[in-house]
Amino acid sequence: AIEQIDTPEELFFYFTGHGYHDGNEFYFCAKNFNLKRPNETGISNSELHTLLRLANANLVTKVVDACNSGVQLVKSDNSFMPQNKDGFKNLIQISSCLDTQNSLTGDPLSLFTEKFIAATLRKTEGKIYYTDIISTLRDEFIGNDYQTPYFVFQHTGREVFVEDASLLDGLRKKPEAFSLMPTIQLEGVAIVPAPTLLDRLRDADQKLATAGVITNFVDRFYDGLLTTISTSDFSDFFEHRVVEHASYVDTSTKKFMIRALSKEKRADNFVTATYSRELNRTSNRSGLAATLATMGSLYSNDALYHEEWELDLNCTMKRAQICITLIPKFSALQQIKVVISFAPSLDQSYIFETITQHKLYDFDRFEPIGTEISQRWWRRKWDEPSDGIVSKISEKLLEAVSAQLEAAEDQLKLT
Repeated sequence: AIEQIDTPEELFFYFTGHGYHDGNEFYFCAKNFNLKRPNETGISNSELHTLLRLANANLVTKVVDACNSGVQLVKSDNSFMPQNKDGFKNLIQISSCLDTQNSLTGDPLSLFTEKFIAATLRKTEGKIYYTDIISTLRDEFIGNDYQTPYFVFQHTGREVFVEDASLLDGLRKKPEAFSLMPTIQLEGVAIVPAPTLLDRLRDADQKLATAGVITNFVDRFYDGLLTTISTSDFSDFFEHRVVEHASYVDTSTKKFMIRALSKEKRADNFVTATYSRELNRTSNRSGLAATLATMGSLYSNDALYHEEWELDLNCTMKRAQICITLIPKFSALQQIKVVISFAPSLDQSYIFETITQHKLYDFDRFEPIGTEISQRWWRRKWDEPSDGIVSKISEKLLEAVSAQLEAAEDQLKLT
């Protein structure tokens, strides 16, 4: 595509997905990304810049919605504000989070991409500048300690995103499922009155969860997942153990769930998910520590703060959380653990997945805290199917197993 265009005015690159940073290079992860072959199975930022420079565009805009995307992706000259454009005439980069943070997912759009679209549609008249979008995004994430967008622009940032905001009017129109206005027919047919508040409340109540609805939804999901895993062809290498909990006993997903749920607008408190952060009054805040405390937007010094994470399931559930452990039959393989947690709400369910792998650290024990393979969440209406989520979790688990078997085979070839 780049080779077909001769010196465009602007080249706009938008990536939303997984990102990986190994300390020296940032990688945009493809579908079957392999940590051992990141350059073959992904695209490094250096390679991307090489491709983008071929266009010789007057402006290159990069929007990266991925974990750790706030890493310094433009080589600097070691000054506070980098001046080196890495070979570009002009470059704007918008990252969804800092290099130490995760970019929160969602359904169907990630949190950042959803906010980015809203920011572009906020202005209805005149030109839309990149500074308009950046300013709106800054405000949207104010006070969000989990995700802080990061911006770099080599010029003024007043470059134009859209010449006329009215060109986006088509995106602003949302189809209405029904109209509350009365339908009037003039040929002797009675007027259809608008639904009353009582009617609408009754209709809405039919779509909300009950204890039976939650139980049926969760049972279908878990039973489908367990059936898929039990029929998977890795029994020669792993045995699997399943433990079910009526509450969030496994705390490895606690902070992940709180980060997501605390930002959701829920009409109930079936699940309490809160986070608070206060300055530790007993901390010795002198010298550099005091300076860092006043520059919280640029640096983080967790030792100065006291954090409280609260996650409680308040409604009764028999299967709130399920832990599936694949225990290797051979010492050359690692243990794989899958934790699935349900957070019910009146109108929808939140489903959380965490997959980790754990090395052997004693002859009969594995590391309690493993390496993260996958961490995702979804929301579904109670009357929506969840088969697709079951398939995604199963596919990710099979990928993890295949990667281990492939790594073991490569290692055995060397012995």
